[in-house]
Amino acid sequence: MCASVPQHHSIRIDDLSLDEKVGQMFVVLGHGVFMPESSWAYQELRRQVRENHVGGVIWSVSNVYETAQLTARLQGEARVPLLVSADLESGMGMRFLDTTYWPWAMAVAATGDPALAEREGRVVAREARLVGVNQIYAPIADVNVDADNPVINARSFGEDPGEVSKFVVAFANGVQAEHVLATAKHFPGHGDTHVDSHRSLPILNVDRARLDRVELIPFRATIDAGVKSVMIGHLAVPALDDELVPVRRPGVGENPYGTAESEVPQNGTMPATTSKKIVGELLRHELKFDGLVVSDAMDMGGITEHFDAGEAAIRAIEAGQDQILMSPNVDAAIKAVKAAVASGRLSEARIDDSVRRILDAKAFAGAPVGTPDEIFRGLDTKEHRDLAASIARRAVTLVREANNSLPVKKYARVVIVTVSDFPEVVSPLPDFEREMRRRLTAPPQTFLIDSRTLDAGPMAAAAKDADVVVFALAVRARSGSGSIAVPEVARTLLTAIQKPVIAISFGTPYLLREIPTAGTYICAYGVQPVMQLAAVQALFGEAPISGKLPVTIPGLAARGTGIAKP
Repeated sequence: MCASVPQHHSIRIDDLSLDEKVGQMFVVLGHGVFMPESSWAYQELRRQVRENHVGGVIWSVSNVYETAQLTARLQGEARVPLLVSADLESGMGMRFLDTTYWPWAMAVAATGDPALAEREGRVVAREARLVGVNQIYAPIADVNVDADNPVINARSFGEDPGEVSKFVVAFANGVQAEHVLATAKHFPGHGDTHVDSHRSLPILNVDRARLDRVELIPFRATIDAGVKSVMIGHLAVPALDDELVPVRRPGVGENPYGTAESEVPQNGTMPATTSKKIVGELLRHELKFDGLVVSDAMDMGGITEHFDAGEAAIRAIEAGQDQILMSPNVDAAIKAVKAAVASGRLSEARIDDSVRRILDAKAFAGAPVGTPDEIFRGLDTKEHRDLAASIARRAVTLVREANNSLPVKKYARVVIVTVSDFPEVVSPLPDFEREMRRRLTAPPQTFLIDSRTLDAGPMAAAAKDADVVVFALAVRARSGSGSIAVPEVARTLLTAIQKPVIAISFGTPYLLREIPTAGTYICAYGVQPVMQLAAVQALFGEAPISGKLPVTIPGLAARGTGIAKP
């Protein structure tokens, strides 16, 4: 495999045709898996680069070597070097199979050490560059002040704007120190919404003073620190733009999340994505951000239920966006933008403004791809994995402990009830169960509760003979799911058990509200294997417990809560 990238001559905006300039504003989705040259998937990616002149590719669920190979090939097809992006909020493992999936942002914040965020940012950027990714859609700058937020939640660094700012700036600085673009998202702030914008349009009903006091603080800090890119969220903020947004006919929207008509707000205001007041006036003029502005994915319900692909792209550009990410119909959107320029609705000068920023970003990021040997030696190294594991151990937070239940004795009779909010074929926490089994003298009895479970009778019977029952709660924010909840069967079972219970949240920390009778409650903030191992080490006293809650669990635990265990 040859991963070298042809060297492009320096491209100036005057060298580009209108078709090429319009194409530069679009980013298309790809999956970095094996695809032969003759496959439809590769031919389509190449067509977008060659014929539509798209300026970027975003890789989702991908393999390492295939992505490097495909990136190099597509860069070779492009007259203008591509910006190659990926959602890497939690390291390469968030999108690249068989690499380390780092802890979520809230876990990093639970350590209390922003220096760890900067070190993580550097590692993630360094590894991303090896496969040709030079634009990372992170960090999350949203301040999670809504305990029921179904889409941000533990992806946020927390609820305190000042603390969130420290971690956001640190992560962005780490990324950009490696000449990879960091992207602060989701402007103007998605942390106080209880609607998932993948499904429909969230409405942030707060006044401007509150925005200045909470949502905008991390964005201001990150912009002042020199972040190169900002992503706009699909959310309405009536205090900033009260123009009503149209609603499309039921069933017309192209989003893949199965949005029901009842979920779509009928009197919503303009999404930030298409708002000149939010992008042009607030972000560009007031906050003085002159870097790259990228839309959130344009196939999400927060935008598709209101505009078709062409109109959405035109309005986003009118508002001040530079990059149109994952349009549900790239061909139609590009055609519509060209027609808007021809009709005078969009000026070529407006297109040029965005293309200049795109070319500047490409000049900053470059477009190298590592050789197979560089990838083999430099990606997911032991040093990098050790850093992820250290963050995970320091993140584990003991919110409540009953009767000195920790550490768990190795000879204890243990029942493990894994709880998932999603139909799982197998347990969502295999590492946790395996590591527990390795440490216990007697094998634990294990059970799974998910959305298909109707009867917890066998679990209740097993609990009667146990010394301790561990509820491992894999209940987390999932894009497009729309809600987060502990299944009723699990809540009823936990309440009925008379033996000591240790509940571990491998997802949203707010679950204690649904299981308030749990005597011992631990937050691990995510299902990542590094968090599963860290939780086991905490249970058996193999590692100190020192994490502090970055959020308030309403009525039960204040921000900063955390019982230290040496």
